[in-house]
Formats: sequence, C-alpha cells, structure tokens
Amino acid sequence: MAANRSERRAFVARTGAVAAGVVSAGCLGWGNNSTGDAETDESEPVVDVAEATTNDTDPDTWASVSTVRLDAFVGGWVGVEPAHIDRVENPTLVLLEGREYEFTCENRDNVKHNLAIYDAAEEAVDELATGVVADRGETASLTVEATAEMTTYICEHQPVIQRGEIEVIDPDL
Repeated sequence: MAANRSERRAFVARTGAVAAGVVSAGCLGWGNNSTGDAETDESEPVVDVAEATTNDTDPDTWASVSTVRLDAFVGGWVGVEPAHIDRVENPTLVLLEGREYEFTCENRDNVKHNLAIYDAAEEAVDELATGVVADRGETASLTVEATAEMTTYICEHQPVIQRGEIEVIDPDL
C-alpha cells in the first residue's frame, strides 16, 4: 500500500512538472504567433469555412449596408453578409455614425454564442447584446444605431477568439 501511494505521488509530481514545462514553453498554442515580419505576417483563418482574415474597409463599399450577418463558431465569427465580408473570419465592420444596422448571428456549431457590441474600455455599449443561441441553426438579431464609442463586436462566451473590430465613421466626411 505504501508503495502505491509513493508511486502515485511520484506520478503526480512528474505529470505536474511536464504540464508546467508545456505551458511555460508555449506548446499549447496560446500567445503571440507573430513572426515579427509585417510584410509576410498575414494570419490564416482558424475556422475551416473561412477563406480570409481581412476584408474591404473602404467606406464607399459600406455606404449602402444596413444588415450584417455573421456565422458563430468557437474559432471566430465568419462573415456572411454583406458580400464583401463573405467567408472572412472576424471581419472588420465599417458603420456610418447615426445609421441603423441589424446584426444577425447564426449558431453553426452547437456551442453557446451571443453577439455584443463593446467600446474601447472593453465594456458593453448600452448593454447591446443578443440573447444566447445554443443550438446549430438558431439565430439572434440586434438592431443598433452606430455610435462613435463602438469599437468591437464579440461573443461574450468566447471573447478572445470570437471578436472583430468596428470602425464607425462620420457620414459627412
């Protein structure tokens, strides 16, 4: 019995040491994967259905947009509509200040998702968030008026990897 107890202690100690080494070495894939070369450091999409990680942010391209549709995956948002964000992972959304927009998210992986609009301080803007969608195919929508304080859209259940930027521009410029 004493031998089993010491073997278990030794096993637990070795396992803990290995786990600590893996985490400290960064072998879990967390952290900055940047190569440091700005010219060639375009990241690849995490979500299989995504084809790109950048999209057209020219204000003229966004001038007639009033609806944004996003598919929700644990690895990130994938743009559906408008056409210039189709299959773009965590696309940058360009909104005209004062204009009303309808955001719709669709659950594509049976994991809990919602869509929330955040400001630069990482706080929800006026509590703007959809309800939770937990089942594949379930959708939730949110109608908002674009304001300058909007900087980010996130899923509050996966806020680190399921997030995209919002650029709110003055329509008179």
